[in-house]
Amino acid sequence: MKALTMNIHSHPREQEKEKYHRNIDLFAKYIIQQEIDVIAIQESSQTHIAPKVPKELLGSFVPCCKDTVIKEDNCTFLISRKLEEMGVKHSFTWCCAKIGYDQYDEGLSVISRYPVLEAEEFYISGLQDFFYWITRKMIGVKLLVENEPVWVYSIHMGWWKDEDECFVPQMDRIQKILSEKKENIFLMGDFNSQASVRGEGYDYVKRLGWIDTYEIAEKRDDGITVPGNIDGWEDGENVGMRIDYIWSRKKVHVVSSQVVFSGEKESVISDHFGIKIEIEE
Repeated sequence: MKALTMNIHSHPREQEKEKYHRNIDLFAKYIIQQEIDVIAIQESSQTHIAPKVPKELLGSFVPCCKDTVIKEDNCTFLISRKLEEMGVKHSFTWCCAKIGYDQYDEGLSVISRYPVLEAEEFYISGLQDFFYWITRKMIGVKLLVENEPVWVYSIHMGWWKDEDECFVPQMDRIQKILSEKKENIFLMGDFNSQASVRGEGYDYVKRLGWIDTYEIAEKRDDGITVPGNIDGWEDGENVGMRIDYIWSRKKVHVVSSQVVFSGEKESVISDHFGIKIEIEE
């Protein structure tokens, strides 16, 4: 299985449409060229006032709930459509967590080439206010991978020291929600916690029993996913942070863990780089 996670930051404050569609094209082509099986995306947004996509045009969309509305410029929908145009059909699911920059429905998604057995979304923040930017959700799909059911979640966490919505209660909610699942689980996304900082979010997730696939990979690079200051990390000199992860509940055979879309091989398409791993069953 090849898995990819990326905070794609699809709708910044000043969106350049040409650049937006170029990034979607690059991302879709990479998925096909690298034969990626599962993709978790954070900050996959749509313009709040954009026209709704008719149900018959949603293609391989798997809704988490009946109230989900996909707009015409929805990032994950456009990626899925581009994949289909290139002859590769993936299923996708998407949920909206909150309003971003006062004009975008900011969401999370999972795209998969494996059959989707179930899809679900949950609030991980105590706050459940669409109009408050610190509201957080996670979205997950149950997949059939090599005849084995596996859960994959796309997650965007709060910060360790956030005064209103800090990391620990959110992670505790995730742990409680997932506690009764018997299958292996992958948590993929932006955890807003640096791997190099002891006693905070990274160590907390490990203490709960989660395995950092980067650490157990046979082949890996420096793992850096954010090269400098970005939204939410403006204070101080944040040079070279590893804050995006793919965690596994069970130990798996990770052949490689690689930073992608960093500008080294692939173009930079977000304020985060992506993480791609390859797992052998």
